[in-house]
Amino acid sequence: MSGQRFDREVLLEQASRARSKRNWRRAIALYRELLAVEPNNIELHERIAPLLAATRQEFDAWNSYRVVAHHALREGREDRAIAVFREATAALPREIQAWQGLARLLVRQSEPDAAIEVLLEGSRQFRAHFHRPQAIHLLRRARAVDPWHFETVLELALHLGRSDQQAEAALLLEGLAERCQERQLRRVRTAALAVTPGARSLMRWLTSWRGREERLLELPAPKASRAAPVLTLAPDPEPTRRRDARVMKPVTDAEPEDDRSTAAF
Repeated sequence: MSGQRFDREVLLEQASRARSKRNWRRAIALYRELLAVEPNNIELHERIAPLLAATRQEFDAWNSYRVVAHHALREGREDRAIAVFREATAALPREIQAWQGLARLLVRQSEPDAAIEVLLEGSRQFRAHFHRPQAIHLLRRARAVDPWHFETVLELALHLGRSDQQAEAALLLEGLAERCQERQLRRVRTAALAVTPGARSLMRWLTSWRGREERLLELPAPKASRAAPVLTLAPDPEPTRRRDARVMKPVTDAEPEDDRSTAAF
């Protein structure tokens, strides 16, 4: 028994030394030798998972991450499980189950907005044509959390349009157009023009931009700044001369003073 314990410590030390020297394959081989005897050792899975991901052994890496996360959940440590799933999504961005597991835990913790952001981020890891079904699947999961989240529906419609599912894409964009205004509406009309090109889509796209131009024309002119200098015109000399002449005119026939004007007061 003491010999087995000694061998285990030696293997752990050798694996740690190999990992510090970035000899990852050697470290993986040693950890696997230990896992053959202790397949449920969580500490070993925690150590080997990032090494497997770094050497592009995605399937085995995800299995180790999943073992660690499920162990944390069994112990009621959801925060720890979330941290493990986050690490897995960073190390294995093409592992769809990692994104789904992280989003599911965030919903359980009453963080739907964070869950939607995770699913959106995950869908953006699958932009290639042959990965598009995974992107569509994650976006549909995001719609299950919030059916009319703007970015979710817009990106889902674009993916569907590129996957020969224009009918569903058009329905989604029509529903989204009824729920947004101005700049978002222009983005929806642009997406609709890409999904279902044609005269109708083009006219709707032009109309969305024409409304913006009309609003710009209706804006009031900018007010002059208070600090702007005030220009004053020189007085017209002609009225002055006329006024002076009227003052200097001699009085020849003085009109009698009207007593009634003063009696009125």
